[in-house]
Order: sequence, then structure tokens, then C-alpha cells
Amino acid sequence: MAVIGGRAHLNGITFVTDTHIVRGKLSHGTVSIKGRRLPGIRIFNVMDKVPFFRGFSKLAKLNLKLFLASILILAIPWDWILPYDNSFVPESIWLELAVYALALMILVVVLKRLWQFHGAEHKAFNIYMSGEDLSLSAVRAASRVSKYCGTNLAVIAFPVVIFLSYVTMPVLVLVVALPIGYEIINWSFRSNRLKPALLIGSFIQKYIVTAEPTEEQIQLATTTLSRAIECDGLR
Repeated sequence: MAVIGGRAHLNGITFVTDTHIVRGKLSHGTVSIKGRRLPGIRIFNVMDKVPFFRGFSKLAKLNLKLFLASILILAIPWDWILPYDNSFVPESIWLELAVYALALMILVVVLKRLWQFHGAEHKAFNIYMSGEDLSLSAVRAASRVSKYCGTNLAVIAFPVVIFLSYVTMPVLVLVVALPIGYEIINWSFRSNRLKPALLIGSFIQKYIVTAEPTEEQIQLATTTLSRAIECDGLR
């Protein structure tokens, strides 16, 4: 398939092919769509053919800046900058869980527009992957849950991160866990395994990180994805 995936923003959606990045932006009812050629295509093409390295390649293509920033953050010696003090550890695990739950609810409410764009992105991409015509009516009726969402990768990679945090340096946790998680999820697609993990990912997508998009957002997702397909055809 020409388009390898997408991501949502607070004001739009980006779809990525093996050769181009196309971003659609919706601001005050005005739509703008810009495409540019993906940098470092030759390097990515080589990495795509090598197990584990192809995980880096796919993730970097989808969001190179975030990928590099994550590695940089992990490389910072936080133990020296913010020394650990167990006096700040909550006395009750229930208090800690309550704090996490409150933070999660705030994110769900505050970032509703982002989750709507995320839902629109999933709807359009699901129609594309099914091989159906990329029409507004088809995208509108499509599911917001996608088995290709990074949420599924996060669910699968999470146990790997926990294990690696005990056996390796923090800077290597993300670098190692993400490609391992990518290979595991690829294997699960081929063998139809790990259904519990995918069910968890689907639940998170449906009730937390996506929301039903507006008509404008659906139109933006459809138009942006169509442009990405066109750009890949011009390579």
C-alpha cells in the first residue's frame, strides 16, 4: 500500500507514504493541504528491509521530530538533574491511581479536538486499507478503531519497556522496546495472535484517544489521504 500511516494534530491530520509527507490543516473553517518529499528516502528504504531496523524506519517516517525528541529526552541524566526522593512517593497506591485517573480524564476533555482528528484519520485509513473507494460516505461510516494505530504498538511494547527498565540503561529502553514491539505486532497480524493486547488497544482507541469527528474533519481526512495517494503516484 502506498500510504503507511498517519497521525493527528490539534488542527489537522498528516498522512505518510514511502516517499511523501502530506499534512492537512483546518483553521477557522479554512483548509490547507501541503505535501513534501520525505527526507532520507534511501536510508529508510534500506532499513525497511531489515527486521528490527524497519521498526525505527516506520516510526521515524510517521513523526521524525517526535522520535528524535523522545530519544533525546531519554538520554538526559534525569537522576542527576532531579534526584529521587522517596518522601514524594504517595503513601497509598489508590491515591497514585486516582492521580493518574484524574490526569487521564483531563486529557480526554482538554484534547477532545485532537481525538476527533485522530478518529477522522482512522476512519479514512480504514477505508483505504480495505480497498474501498475513498468517498465521504464510506469514511463517515467507518470505524474509529484501527489495528494499525500506534496505541496497539504501545500496549504491546509496554511490557517490554518494563522488563528492559530492569536490565538496561534508560536511553536504550525506547530504542530497543519500540522495534521489538513493532516486530511482535507484525507477527501478531500474520498469525492472528495476541488478541487480548489488541482488544486492550481497541478499547483505549474507542473510549480514550479517539472521538467522533465533525463533518469538516472527515472531509479533511479524506482530502488529505487522497492527496497522499496522488503524491506517491508521482514518485
